[in-house]
Amino acid sequence: MHTTKLTKVGNSTGITIPRDVLAEAHLDRGDEVTLSVRDGRIEIAKSDDTYSKAMDAGRAFSTRYRRAMAVLAK
Repeated sequence: MHTTKLTKVGNSTGITIPRDVLAEAHLDRGDEVTLSVRDGRIEIAKSDDTYSKAMDAGRAFSTRYRRAMAVLAK
């Protein structure tokens, strides 16, 4: 088990993760990760590429059809 401190990063809070912990989790600098909270614990996992692609498609759809969606929402 490793211990580290939370640090201020701009208006947010950051954490440094030791290299050996990243290696064990098969993560590297620049990887996209997801954060979730379960039972008071923060879980960090490598982002699922399928989920990211679906979210990008949803964002593109909502941007392209925002006027139609606003009319339908009335």
